[in-house]
Amino acid sequence: MIPVLILLLLASPVAAQRGGCGMGLGLDALRAADRSLRDGAAVGSLSAGRDAGAAAADQLAAASEQLAACGCQQVAGHLRDAAGGAESARAGASAEQIRRILDRALFSTRLARERLDRHGCS
Repeated sequence: MIPVLILLLLASPVAAQRGGCGMGLGLDALRAADRSLRDGAAVGSLSAGRDAGAAAADQLAAASEQLAACGCQQVAGHLRDAAGGAESARAGASAEQIRRILDRALFSTRLARERLDRHGCS
């Protein structure tokens, strides 16, 4: 994760270094969301999967908001998509359905990370 932060600082110094931007908070929320999504996709319990989806949705929304404030609009968009997907896990009818939902949200977070790695904050 450190190389991503370095790339962000090099790729968009104004946005990433802007006071009060919250880049670090956004990246922290993204890491926490990744953990919640992976944990939720691995559980066999319906309630645990729903809880993990709810936590991930909240964390992804926070990451999206923070990164959007730093000028990372496209990354924030991927994270908003992931948050919407994770949100739907709250109403999942089965553990398998929740796993599929969380896997799709993980895919969107991967797109956001790849965008950060390739293009920095944009």
